Amino acid sequence: MPDEVRMPMRPRDATSSKVLPTFEDTFERPPRVWPARTTLWGRAANALSSLFQNPNDITRELPKQSESGASVPHLHAQHEQAMPRTYQILGDTRFGHLRGYRQVKKVVVIGVHGWNAQSVLKNVMGTTFGTSAHFAAKMAESVRHHFQELQVPLDDDAITTMAVQYDGRVGPRTEHYFETIASTPAWRKALGEADAVFVAAHSQGSIVATLLLARLLDEGLMDAHRTRMCLLTMCGIFQGPFVHLKGSIASSYIHYFETGAARELFQFQSSDTPISQAQQTAYRRLLAAGVKCVHVGSVDDNVVPLYSALYSSAAHPSILRAVYVDEAVYPRQDFLIQLIVLCVAVRNCGFHDHNLLTLLSASVAGSLYTGAGHSLLYDEPAVYSLATRYLLETYSPRTSGAQDIPLVTMPHAPQRWNPYELPWGLRGLLEDDVIRHFYAKDIRAVIRAFAAWQPMTKPLKELQWRMSPMGRVQVPTSEPDQQDQETTTALDYDDGEAVDTLHPSVVPAVGRAAKL
Repeated sequence: MPDEVRMPMRPRDATSSKVLPTFEDTFERPPRVWPARTTLWGRAANALSSLFQNPNDITRELPKQSESGASVPHLHAQHEQAMPRTYQILGDTRFGHLRGYRQVKKVVVIGVHGWNAQSVLKNVMGTTFGTSAHFAAKMAESVRHHFQELQVPLDDDAITTMAVQYDGRVGPRTEHYFETIASTPAWRKALGEADAVFVAAHSQGSIVATLLLARLLDEGLMDAHRTRMCLLTMCGIFQGPFVHLKGSIASSYIHYFETGAARELFQFQSSDTPISQAQQTAYRRLLAAGVKCVHVGSVDDNVVPLYSALYSSAAHPSILRAVYVDEAVYPRQDFLIQLIVLCVAVRNCGFHDHNLLTLLSASVAGSLYTGAGHSLLYDEPAVYSLATRYLLETYSPRTSGAQDIPLVTMPHAPQRWNPYELPWGLRGLLEDDVIRHFYAKDIRAVIRAFAAWQPMTKPLKELQWRMSPMGRVQVPTSEPDQQDQETTTALDYDDGEAVDTLHPSVVPAVGRAAKL
């Protein structure tokens, strides 16, 4: 689609966002700026685009994939048509962003805490006392803030919060929460009348929330045909904790790790365990019902690796991923952050990341930095803002057809990743013809950032050495001009070339979320 039909970006301010890619990063650049070709508007826009296509523009047609082995099969061709887009893409560029808000009068927010660690592990996992209420309050605050900012009326009693509290294994916790909600008349009534339901969960609670939401749907406490639903998970333990935790921590605290809830955490490291299978079944149920899933991980987490928090083994057009960046830990233009966020942006568009997120997760474990990101994440307003906007500013998976797309999952098992795979995956991503077609500027910025990277610690210096083949990757030379004169702030590199602020990590993008 020509650039003139792209949506205008909201004004940016000087405050840096901590959640990347931002909403704008994902929804105001290709391919989400193109309407689905299955709609009348989409077919018309695509026809006009083909007639007046600028040769420097990104085209919708994917380039032929390389036969050299650099490319891997992508799900983009199938997912691109069904990915939820903003309402403005449907043609209402003036008031489209208000449409979802105007349709909502009653909101339910459910908070689900993580595993209640004891003893010394509280310093690692973080305490869960009161966090369910904290998640619900932060999510409700975000919803009300966006309604007020857009001047859409919302009654004072429009939001019902449900903070559930119970410790133990996933199954008993899910059953307890369901019985609590089902036996509370006010909560049952609120769910039945809700126009929008948000479930905000952390760590082990992300699995509990998945099973709970599926149970509420199965038992008819929510109507998927009338209620918008969003599952927000923060540092979710979908593929288990770091493998090394089972040995290093359990060796000193074996008596504690003999508890069922603790052992169960490590069962998620394999996709074949009964609890993992139950989680996948529930997750498929949610996606088939039109639930939007937002998975946010922390790059400074010493408990849950990024690939687990982002549920990287799953692929579906309703899934949106992002990473939390603690600016006190990472420099403003850290190479690793740029590369990780590029991988996340690639996954959000249905492309394969050549397993790079998984390979990088061990390299950015919290032990390299402060490791506090596991619990700092849920205090960041931009996390909740992303979920709010994704649910209310993009159209439903029932409308886009995403609910009819099957979930694709890759089997996973606990293992220590081969460090020699990292340069192979890295070069595969950067030389993939399809990814270079959409992310040429991003790739060029990442390559230059690597050349300028000066890590200070021994582990990061070793990582830099393993990534040294990146210096031989050919820099893309022909790329579309995505700059927007009204919204672009240039950063200068050595050659004086301006960098597009739509890049998801070179410039920490900001919008409404940063003001919260």
